[in-house]
Amino acid sequence: MSDKVTLKEKISYALVNLGNIPIQTILGSYLLIFYTNIVGLSPASCATLFLIARVLDGLNDPFVGFAIDHIPTTKHGHFRPTLIVGTILCSLNFLLLWLGPLMATSGKLAIAYISYLLIGVLFPVMDISLNSMLPVMTTDMEERNMLSSLKGVVYMIGMFGLNMIAPIIIGNTTEAVGYIRLVIFVTIIVVVFSVVGAVGLKERVLAEKGEKKYGLKDLFRILVQRPVAITFLSSLVYMVGTFVMNTMLAYFFTYVIGNLSLISVVSIVQLIALIPASLLVGRMIQKWGKKKVYIFGLAMIALFPLLRLFDVTSIPILILATIGGGFASGLCMPLTYGIQADNTDYVNLKMNVHAEAAVAALSSFITKCGMGIGGAIPGYMLAAAGFDATASGQPEEVKTIIIIGAIVIPAVLSLVGAAIFAAGYPLTKEKLEAQAEAVKAAREKNA
Repeated sequence: MSDKVTLKEKISYALVNLGNIPIQTILGSYLLIFYTNIVGLSPASCATLFLIARVLDGLNDPFVGFAIDHIPTTKHGHFRPTLIVGTILCSLNFLLLWLGPLMATSGKLAIAYISYLLIGVLFPVMDISLNSMLPVMTTDMEERNMLSSLKGVVYMIGMFGLNMIAPIIIGNTTEAVGYIRLVIFVTIIVVVFSVVGAVGLKERVLAEKGEKKYGLKDLFRILVQRPVAITFLSSLVYMVGTFVMNTMLAYFFTYVIGNLSLISVVSIVQLIALIPASLLVGRMIQKWGKKKVYIFGLAMIALFPLLRLFDVTSIPILILATIGGGFASGLCMPLTYGIQADNTDYVNLKMNVHAEAAVAALSSFITKCGMGIGGAIPGYMLAAAGFDATASGQPEEVKTIIIIGAIVIPAVLSLVGAAIFAAGYPLTKEKLEAQAEAVKAAREKNA
C-alpha cells in the first residue's frame, strides 16, 4: 500500500480535526462564566470542580489509551470505530454539561460534577483515537509533516473561527439563550464533521498479526521514555498557561476592555497571522529541525503578549501583540502533532511495540489537566479578589487580577515550557532523520 495520502483523505482529516476542536474550546472559554453568571455557582466552587475533576480524569487517560491499543482491529480499521463511537457519546454528554445545571431546580453543582467527570472519560475516547491516526496514516516524513501542518492550520482556523463567532452567538453574557444557541450549534458541528471525516480516513500502518502487545507493566515504561516525558512536561506547563488565558479572556474583554464582541476582531487578526506561519513552518523545519522551531515558537508566544502591559486598554498594542502571538502559535500548533508522531516511532523502535494510543493519551491528559489547573487558577484568583458576577463593573483590584491571568501567567508558563523542551528533548534534526530511515527499514523488513 502506498504511503501517499490522497486528497480525499486530506479533506477527511481536516473535517475530523475540525470536529474535534469545539468541545474543549468552548469549555475552556465559556463554561466558567456560564456557571457563574447564568447557573449561579460561585467562582471558588467552579474552580474546585475544574481542578478535582480534570486531574482525576487525566489519570485515566493512559488506561483509555491502553484499552484502545488493545481493542481488536476491525475491517474498518483500529482507531476509526472508537473515534466515531466516542464522538457520539461525548456530544450527548456535552449537552448535559450545559443544560443539566441550567434546567435543574436543585443539585446544580452535583450535576455539574457528574457531567464534567463524564466528559473527562468520554472525550479521551474521541480525542485519543483521532491523535492516534497520524502515525498510522503514513510513515513518509514529508506526508507526515504535511498532515501535521494541515492539522495545525485546521485547529488554528477552527479555534479562532469559533472564538470569532461565539461572542456573536452568545450576545449578552448574562442571558442563557445565547449560550444554548452556541451549545446546540457546537454539538451539530462536532457530530457531523467528526463522523463524516472518520469515514474517509485510511489506516496504513497497523500491527502485524501475532505481534506482541504491550502489557500494563510496559505502560509506565512507554510514558517515561525521554522524548515522551519531556514533551509531556513542556506541553503541560504551556497548556496550563493557555487555559488560564482562555478562561480569563471573556472576563478581560468584558470588564477591562468593556467590549466582549472585540474577541471576534482579535480572532480574525490571529487567523490572518497564522497563514504565513503555516506556509513557512515546513521550510523552517527542513532548515532548523522541529526542536529549534518549536522552542522559538513557544518563546514568541510568551514575549509578544507582554507588550500589552504597556497599556492594557490600547487596541493598537493589542492588535500588534495578537499578530506576533498568532504567528508563533501557527508554528507551534502543527509541530505538536508531528512531534507526537516522532515520539511514537521512537517508542516503536526502542521497545518494539505499537503504542500509538498510549502516546496520544498524553495529549488528552495534557488538555484535561491544563483545563483543570488552568480553569481553577482564574476561579480562585477571582474569588480572592472579590469578583461580583451581579455587578456591571468590577473594582480595580479585580481588574488587576484579570490582567495578570490573561497576560502575565500565560507568558511565564510559555517560557518555562520552552526551557524544559530546550534542555531535555533529545530528538534533534539529525537524530530524527536517522530514526525515519530506521522506521522505513523495519517496515520494509516486515512487509
